Amino acid sequence: MKPFSKHLLVASVLAACSTTAAADTFSIEEIATADNFRSSFPRDMNEQGFIVGISSFPTNVDIDLSQLTAAQLASLGITDIEEVEELTPAQYEFIVNSLAANTNNNFLQKPIAPYQAFLYDGMTLPVSFFNEPEDVSTITYLNSINGANTAVGMGYGAYKPVDFTYTDSEGDEQTNTFYVRDYISRGVWYQDGQTATVAPPEQSILGGESAIMDVNDSGLAAGYASIGVSPGAATTIESCTPEEDSESIQTRPVEVCASELWLELHNATANNIAPILYYSRSNYSSRRSIYDIRGYLWQLDANGEVISSTELGTLTERREEDQSDFSSYAYAVNNNGIAVGQSYTYHPDRGAIRMPAIFVDGEAIAVTESDEYFWGSANDINDNNRAVGYLTATRAGNLRNTGFYYDVDSATMETLPGFFNGSSTVPSDINNNGLVVGTGEIEPTLSTTRRRVGFLYDTAAENAEFINLNDAIACDSPYFIVDARAVTDSGEIVASALKTEEYVDGNGETQTREVSVTIKMDPIEGELNNCREEENKVERSGASFGGILLAGLSLLGFFITLSRRRQHKNIKKS
Repeated sequence: MKPFSKHLLVASVLAACSTTAAADTFSIEEIATADNFRSSFPRDMNEQGFIVGISSFPTNVDIDLSQLTAAQLASLGITDIEEVEELTPAQYEFIVNSLAANTNNNFLQKPIAPYQAFLYDGMTLPVSFFNEPEDVSTITYLNSINGANTAVGMGYGAYKPVDFTYTDSEGDEQTNTFYVRDYISRGVWYQDGQTATVAPPEQSILGGESAIMDVNDSGLAAGYASIGVSPGAATTIESCTPEEDSESIQTRPVEVCASELWLELHNATANNIAPILYYSRSNYSSRRSIYDIRGYLWQLDANGEVISSTELGTLTERREEDQSDFSSYAYAVNNNGIAVGQSYTYHPDRGAIRMPAIFVDGEAIAVTESDEYFWGSANDINDNNRAVGYLTATRAGNLRNTGFYYDVDSATMETLPGFFNGSSTVPSDINNNGLVVGTGEIEPTLSTTRRRVGFLYDTAAENAEFINLNDAIACDSPYFIVDARAVTDSGEIVASALKTEEYVDGNGETQTREVSVTIKMDPIEGELNNCREEENKVERSGASFGGILLAGLSLLGFFITLSRRRQHKNIKKS
């Protein structure tokens, strides 16, 4: 649970300094991005002002050009790697994106992690969970932090070299080095530099996967873990090893074959919910797996060790003919032990879909049974047992998200109005007084991608309106707020914002680009602006964020890489 005090949004003008900006209803402090990363995305903030989140796009990775394919080198205009002394910013960006872990499907190349967890406690510190800070292939996330400064998240396994030898059709022995990991992911507890991990029940084939998404004040953690290999994945992986009487040649380890399948499923889109079924594609990531996943609650002790665990159910049982993974996920838990998240279920026309779920005593409860909706998630719940999330339906030929407010005690749901009818809206947080923050569209166009802003909405107020948080800061602010992620009892908001920075391109010319930064917003007495209607407004370009930000806690692939900062790179040549 991430609460917020019941204030009017108010304003004041602060003296300018290197990390603050003048504001009309909020003072703004920019939280420094971790060293050697370009952008940052906050996930949570506690009353002490500690912030956890994710740093995006590493800017200082040594590149081994010998690992690139001939096609990749040709795309970079490189004919001889021995002649390369320094990469241009564009070349470096291309390589990092091409080798990004969890997207690159060439297991002959060691991936580069595009994200790393950070903790802000007055200083922004990169967080390494697995004592391998020098390994650039390990993705880490921090998702939540409670009042005791206990943070939780997840980390993906590091890729390690594995030699595989086989005899080809000519009778010659061939040896290739592949990069595989001991496990997909582990849920992580983190405090004062100490870590503990939560192991999943099912660890066969690829080591299993688990994640911790939230932790309440008593150390009850919510997340998910693998409980078994799905029927379809088991059949496919079995075929990775040829039968003894087969003429087929096994050219890669079973782990690589299984990893290719996991990656394909992980990056798959939910085309069964496309606006025009069978004739269009969805931009919603289905984030499937080779494993059946279940939401979990883990009671953790003061050292992060598991005292007890509760497996959470699904909204319905898997159908006999369905061979794919069938899963549930817990994304948040309140101090009453009620969790919220997602679960697979079935739509009468669309097949298997992920819908919002409330978890009470291990049972998954639907927030709606309406066939109007194809997808959705419950993202947060407060201590009054009010949850918020989004539901997805077709509007004007496109998939749009509608925010909802659900009262667990009365089992009633209300949709949130958004900025206009059809505005795709994703709430991320609700406080004990009913204030909701998140991200919503502000452009009523027919485009599939529209400009988004961070919002605040008071569910307890009569005639409440959605507040664009960009109207709560000065019109000449360098920041454009795209997503409000978390709020505290003292009224502070942590948000993602865009700002423009300069960099030098490969020709030595100064260019500009937008980067994402983390900002902390403090409410002070004042009035709201409406910069969009001011005659001499400063035009601040907004971002059109895709499915990962829309999905909020749906990990994360969950996170957007915007632009990349230039630095000189040392090139390791073979």
